[in-house]
Amino acid sequence: MYNRSEIVKAANKLATAGLTKSQAFKRAWELAKGKTLVVKGVLQGKRQTAINHMQQYDPSEVTINLERNTTSYFEEDAIEVVATIHGNSYCVGYLASSVAEWLSKIMDFGTALKGALKQIVGGNGLYYGLRIDAKIA
Repeated sequence: MYNRSEIVKAANKLATAGLTKSQAFKRAWELAKGKTLVVKGVLQGKRQTAINHMQQYDPSEVTINLERNTTSYFEEDAIEVVATIHGNSYCVGYLASSVAEWLSKIMDFGTALKGALKQIVGGNGLYYGLRIDAKIA
């Protein structure tokens, strides 16, 4: 069952951030039902090695946390994607700026978001990438 009060709070925060009420409610319901997001920045540092290491685990063993990064020099709305396996955490990338722009407004308001690993793409000579599912917790 959906927590409608959290959905309405998220929609109202999006509406005050510049979206129309209709757009805000559509995005809030989309997020409540679960939205598949692409993780960006997976080529930086040792993130490819970390994603390769994640392949040997079942997706249910990998915990995905979406954390607000307020110290980013390049983008004020940055959201880190942090993967945790058996207590070890590593930043595997960031959400796209177009998505992070409105998700950060919801997170700043205090609405918790939870993530789940959906798919690891690439490999066999190609760069790895991640697809995650994000929902209102």
